[in-house]
Amino acid sequence: MLKEFDFLLKMLPELLVATACGTIVGIDREIKNKAAGIRTHVLICVGVAIFTLVGISFGEKADPTRVIGQIITGIGFLGGGVIFKQSDRLTGITSAAFIWFIAAIGVLCGLGYLLSAGILTVGFVIITNALKYLERFVDLRQNSKEEETKNSDSDTID
Repeated sequence: MLKEFDFLLKMLPELLVATACGTIVGIDREIKNKAAGIRTHVLICVGVAIFTLVGISFGEKADPTRVIGQIITGIGFLGGGVIFKQSDRLTGITSAAFIWFIAAIGVLCGLGYLLSAGILTVGFVIITNALKYLERFVDLRQNSKEEETKNSDSDTID
């Protein structure tokens, strides 16, 4: 019992950082009203951190890369579950990518790379929000070019 309590205390910093990282990404997704929000991202990040911690706790008896490989497989299955086809387009691919990313952050937390996990999480949220503005800019330019082409086609006399 004491050994288990010591293990739990040893895991605490990793689990707290995993919770914080999952919360940061989850809030960003929740604000945007996406399918995978705060709870999903926290559960994935903390769950992956726990699996990683347990995997490395076996010491030389276990290969942590095998544990991480199995985590990736499971996350791929979970991410695939949020991708849907609606008429002629796919939805949920970005949510699946966010799930994949937060799992990687969970692995970092489980391995003890807490500063890296925090910096990458904050950077990821900043970059993905900046990319949204870039997408809007590209869409506006593309739409204006299409409108320009449509207008020039209608101006020609047959």
